[in-house]
Amino acid sequence: MTEAHRYQRSVCVGAFIGIGTRDESEKSVGICHFVEHMVFKGTKTRSANEISRSIEAVGGDLNAYTTREYTCFHTTSLKDDLELDIEVLGDLTCNARFSQRDFDLEKKVILQEVVMTEDTPEEFIFDLFFEKVYENYSLGRPILGTKQSLEKIKRSDLLKFYKERYNGSNVIVAAAGALDHDEVVEMVEKSFRVRKRGVKRLVRKKPKWTPFREVLRKEGEQTHILVGFDGVSFTSPKRFDAFVLNAWIGGGMSSKFYQTIREKRGLAYTVYSNLTTFTDCGNLSVYVATEGKSVSAVMEAIHHDIKELKRKKLNPKSLELFKQQVRGGILLGADDMENRMTSLGVNEMTFGEYMSVESVVESIDQVTAQGVKALAQELLDADKMAVLVMGDMETTKAKKAIS
Repeated sequence: MTEAHRYQRSVCVGAFIGIGTRDESEKSVGICHFVEHMVFKGTKTRSANEISRSIEAVGGDLNAYTTREYTCFHTTSLKDDLELDIEVLGDLTCNARFSQRDFDLEKKVILQEVVMTEDTPEEFIFDLFFEKVYENYSLGRPILGTKQSLEKIKRSDLLKFYKERYNGSNVIVAAAGALDHDEVVEMVEKSFRVRKRGVKRLVRKKPKWTPFREVLRKEGEQTHILVGFDGVSFTSPKRFDAFVLNAWIGGGMSSKFYQTIREKRGLAYTVYSNLTTFTDCGNLSVYVATEGKSVSAVMEAIHHDIKELKRKKLNPKSLELFKQQVRGGILLGADDMENRMTSLGVNEMTFGEYMSVESVVESIDQVTAQGVKALAQELLDADKMAVLVMGDMETTKAKKAIS
């Protein structure tokens, strides 16, 4: 899957592997992320140092990330180095070595990454939140794994996982930038010598949303509040209404929660909402970092604004403001080749087809105030609200504030 932008100097290429944290077994939580790390430790033709230097030597960038639904290895470089990008990505995807020495060393590194995340409250609270709202479902497991699960994973587990999943139709290559489609296809066929046998189809169980309210005491300068609601999936036609609703709730400085919590009441510096979508579900959350003594006031403001969001309909001027905010984000993002490459890969994995920027903008144009209000009334249900408060505060008062 490619998209040509002939006036660009750059090109971005991504190798998408259609497996993520939610596809792991209970005994191997964190294995997707572990494999992502290990392929950089060496292949049959390159050492770890040669892998890192290969793209950096031409001024490019090579990186990777793991999500709950897929893994991606990607490069950004000048257009003249496209063939090198694809050759290196093919090497990582098809020829990783997985030596015992590298396995032992990298396990220590990932365990340190787990500890680092636990020491970063703004990240850690989302992991805890997912664990609780998707209780007993693989979607709620942490991407990095846990200390306990990582200790149980063996080198042979990684090798088996890599051979079974990094092949066939499970591998999608997407590229955007100064390129020619036929040339990219030829390069991919040459470098991605994936095994042709079919990959056992993954069966994903749609998780059930579990509302909860919990206070967790943790030392720190701030108290972190995360309020969430069951949302819409990436494939839902309501997702475009959800984009606009998210912008209205906490997508920027003009949003409802930002204006109420920060500008009018001065209760926090960081206030934003987040729309997370998966292939079969999603969630809409609001994050606030505040003082421990302000938890009650923040929760009061959140409850007040939720009632207003459900009761009021956006006037034409406000509707256009938030639609333009979403449109602008999409169009500005389209100037970034890495964003376009990611969109190509994710849309191919999810829908099996190309979706242009123009078609997405057109769908945003069709969003109505009535549609946004109807979605707000559907999602912002206080009885189904999940709340996690984490920080250094008086727990009794905090529990009372979120009850």
